[in-house]
Amino acid sequence: MQPRTLGMIAVVALVLAGVLLGITLVWRRGPEPSDSVTPTSIVELEATSSPTPEPSPIPSQPMTYTVESGDTLSAVAQEHNVSLEALISANDLADPDVLQVGQVLVIPEDEEPISADVSVQTPEPGSSADAEDLLIPPTLTPAGPSLVEISEAVGVGTLESESISLGNQGGMVNLEAWTLSSAAGEQFVFPALTLFPEGQVKVHSKTGEDTPRDLYWGRTEPAWQEGELVTLRDADGNVVDTYILPE
Repeated sequence: MQPRTLGMIAVVALVLAGVLLGITLVWRRGPEPSDSVTPTSIVELEATSSPTPEPSPIPSQPMTYTVESGDTLSAVAQEHNVSLEALISANDLADPDVLQVGQVLVIPEDEEPISADVSVQTPEPGSSADAEDLLIPPTLTPAGPSLVEISEAVGVGTLESESISLGNQGGMVNLEAWTLSSAAGEQFVFPALTLFPEGQVKVHSKTGEDTPRDLYWGRTEPAWQEGELVTLRDADGNVVDTYILPE
C-alpha cells in the first residue's frame, strides 16, 4: 500500500475519534438544571415573612363622678372607697372645699391597703443593744386623732337662718350619736356621718333634707339664744368642745 493512502486513512480515523469523543461528553453532561423553586426556597420564604402584629389593647376609661347639689369631696371619697388625698391629687384640686354642681371628678383606682406590719429588730445573742433601740410598731390612724370643733354660729334666734358649723382639723371621725346641747336642755343628736380631715358640717335648726355637708334639726322654732353656751359631746358623753354664741 502506498504511503499516501495510509496517511488518508489515519486522518479519517482521527476525525471519527474526535466526533465520538464529543458525543460522549455531551451525553454525560445531561440537561441543564431548571430554575424552578425548590422546597428549600419555599421554607426560606416562609421564614423571612413578617408575623402578623397583634392588636393593641384598648386603654380602659377612668371612672368619673358628676357633682350634684349638696355633695362634698369627703362624701364622694367615702362613697367610692378612696382616700380624700387620692381624690384631690387625681383632680388637681386647689381648694377641696369648693365644688360646683355638674363638675366631673375623676375617681382614682382602688389603692393598695396600707400594711400595719412593722418589723421589730431583735438583738442578736451576745450583742449589747439596749431595749430602747428596738423599733416599736406605731399605731396607724387615717390622719392622726380627731379634732372636731364648733367653728361658727349664724342667724342665732332666727329659725330660717339659724345654724352651727363644725370643722374637723384632725383624723377621720364618725359623728353618729354625738350631740350638740344647750344649757336650757335643747339637744341635737347626730346621725351616722363620717367627717373627714378638713371636712365641715353645718347643723340647721329648720326642716330640710340631710346631706353629707348639711344636717337639719326639723324644729319649728329657734334652738339657740345669744350668749348661750353650746356643748359638743361624743357618743360616750365626753365633752369635745364648747362654744359661746355671739350676741
